[in-house]
Amino acid sequence: MALLERLIRICSNFCKAALLLLLLQALTGCTLLDTCRGTRPILKIGLIAPFEGIERPLGYEALQGVKLAIAQWNAQDGPGSYMIELVALNDANDPNEARLQARELSVDPAVLGVVAGWNTETAEAIVPVLQQEGLATVLSWSVPHGLADLGHGTALIAANEEQVAEVLVRYLSDTVSCHNIVVVGDERVVAPYLSLFPDCARGVFPPESQGREELRSWVTTLLQEGPSPPETLILAADAVQAGEIVRAVRQSFWPGLLVGAARTGSTLLLDIAGREAHGMAIVSPAPAGSDLPPHFRETVNSLAALSPRALLAYDAAQVLLRAIDINVAEEGIPSREGLIRALPRVRVKGLTGTITFGPDGQRSHPAIWLYRIEDDRYPGTPIRQISIPSTSESGER
Repeated sequence: MALLERLIRICSNFCKAALLLLLLQALTGCTLLDTCRGTRPILKIGLIAPFEGIERPLGYEALQGVKLAIAQWNAQDGPGSYMIELVALNDANDPNEARLQARELSVDPAVLGVVAGWNTETAEAIVPVLQQEGLATVLSWSVPHGLADLGHGTALIAANEEQVAEVLVRYLSDTVSCHNIVVVGDERVVAPYLSLFPDCARGVFPPESQGREELRSWVTTLLQEGPSPPETLILAADAVQAGEIVRAVRQSFWPGLLVGAARTGSTLLLDIAGREAHGMAIVSPAPAGSDLPPHFRETVNSLAALSPRALLAYDAAQVLLRAIDINVAEEGIPSREGLIRALPRVRVKGLTGTITFGPDGQRSHPAIWLYRIEDDRYPGTPIRQISIPSTSESGER
């Protein structure tokens, strides 16, 4: 009988404790686990990148950089003790899919900002959607300067496509004579090069089909056109198409100089071209992690393994995190509107240098790195780093 009474008392005490925990959860939203470990309110950052298809390695490079930045931020307790979570969505490198994923991110009110913009086509698709939904966006690779608009919350963290063209033309002017230069890419991408090389360059547009034999035939014709073959080829096509062109060019034993623009530079280029890419020059809006100054690599060992895209993704996430920090400090409760108001005042010491933005949303004083592909590595061996004046100083709008 005494044992039975003891069991009844134990059950009664347990029920009271359970009831108290249920009341606690109803009043505060805390679970037992939350009570033990402490609850931190959650904010989210979105990432739109290709995670399926042939371009998927690029997406996972970006993912690596953003995850590292968020992990470091959360370890420091973040602004106002907010926990930052990542929402990564696949755009399959397709503009229509990118547009859909931008709308998907906008539905979640906890998403305050987005890292995106890995090529011109997908950036052009998502920017209007994200601006309409009031989401701060950091474009993370070299795209046209007109996509940046700080008043609508869109910043460009990399050198823009026009700046890349200027640097590449300057490099070629020091390297080769201005004679018979061919720029390979679509009409819009080729245009900046033709304006900078008006007397000695021409643009050609590769066939839309990705068939290897068709492309090889097209390359053979290109290299044999006119009284003399091209002396320099500037590849401004995407990495997949550029890789096939590089293979065809090398197999034709063409002796000229082969150079890749920012949109060409990628691990995919080597996946497709293989050893045929050896020796070609590449323009990159970021260095490889292994080429960072020693004090960076000593701070975080994992930085050395980051690709140029991963480095810019890391820096883009840091820009959004700093904007959240400013927003919380000034207004207490973060919001999409507050993040956009904070973006012009962001100043971050990123892996690619100090990051601030001009009124047009362009990065102030971006840099470009020139590499030579060697030893089957992308981006390869660094040639030089070039700092670019801000758009207000250079007269660009």
